[in-house]
Amino acid sequence: MLESICFPLMKLKIKYMKRIFLLAILILIASSSNYLLADQITLSGQASAWAVFNGEDKLGLRYIPEFRASRQVSDIRSIDAEVSVNAYVFGDDSDIKLYRGWLRYTSSQFWIRAGLQKINFGPAKILRSLKWFDRLDARDPLELTDGVYALLGRYYFLDNSNIWVWGLLNNDDLKGLELYKSNKDKAEFGGRFQMPVPQGEMAASFNRRHVDSSDYNNKETSVMSYGMENRYALDGHWDVGPGLWFEASAGKIEVNRDESLWQKFLTVGTDYTFDILSGIHILCEHFVRSSGPKLDENDDTYRFSALSADLGISMLDTITAIGYYDWEEEKIYSYLGLQRTYDNWLVDVSIFSGREDGDGIYGGTGVQCMLTFNH
Repeated sequence: MLESICFPLMKLKIKYMKRIFLLAILILIASSSNYLLADQITLSGQASAWAVFNGEDKLGLRYIPEFRASRQVSDIRSIDAEVSVNAYVFGDDSDIKLYRGWLRYTSSQFWIRAGLQKINFGPAKILRSLKWFDRLDARDPLELTDGVYALLGRYYFLDNSNIWVWGLLNNDDLKGLELYKSNKDKAEFGGRFQMPVPQGEMAASFNRRHVDSSDYNNKETSVMSYGMENRYALDGHWDVGPGLWFEASAGKIEVNRDESLWQKFLTVGTDYTFDILSGIHILCEHFVRSSGPKLDENDDTYRFSALSADLGISMLDTITAIGYYDWEEEKIYSYLGLQRTYDNWLVDVSIFSGREDGDGIYGGTGVQCMLTFNH
């Protein structure tokens, strides 16, 4: 097992030494420019080590250094920036890549952010129909996800409603619930409008993108000549004692002159905190995904449900349990995690069972032990 982490570390050191050196120079230059460019500069980081025992038994190391700088332009305007790098080794896999890298301008009712960033929205917590641009996993104690290269702006109205506008470019990996990659050379764009309603909030979203035809043709028997996708969504959440929410999304891919593909997603959920012990938070969500040549026709349907409970058993310790049910396979998957939090340290031990072909480290059945230090 020791070899599984030592050899990738050696490769990581040789392959990425130039990148590490360049990053160090950039941070040094930025730090020395403190009095010229920024009112405040901070350098922080997160180091984690973990072991996964699920038949393959892998060890992992990760370090994410984060550099942030900000400058107050006036009483209501400011500029800030963030640069962070994800350097990791996990089994035979290792990489150093930019994790976040953005610049933001903020005023009293408006901000705009450009660069590699996280974009996520919607009220669902576990089975998210609005997972358009991220791949957050409710079981991940660190809540890590790759960002997207985008220009994102938000404007806040005086009645607490707000509007989002975004444009994305040069993103060649699968995002969120996508089955086919985007064409990285063509921009995708969209927006979202959120507004308050009695005891809650509702929102409508839209996104337009070009699908990568080569990725589609490699997976399907038909040939894509158009590839335009328009995606629409409506969501809402209310606090009426228990929390109630829904997310509904539908996207149409124009494959060619005679063929289209509709992909539809629906999530409904509720949660409530019971006054037992220190408070037991119970959450339930149901998810439906379907696809077909028309909006009202389905060639296949996939249904999944999740039930979670979390309880603070002490000032430092939290226990979380999540159960999943696959209605098509008629199988139950589970997750049980115990987390202890200190000022800078996080200790997490989890037992899980998931789909054998599942993404990430939670595929199959196993145990994960993780130690994280934040500075």
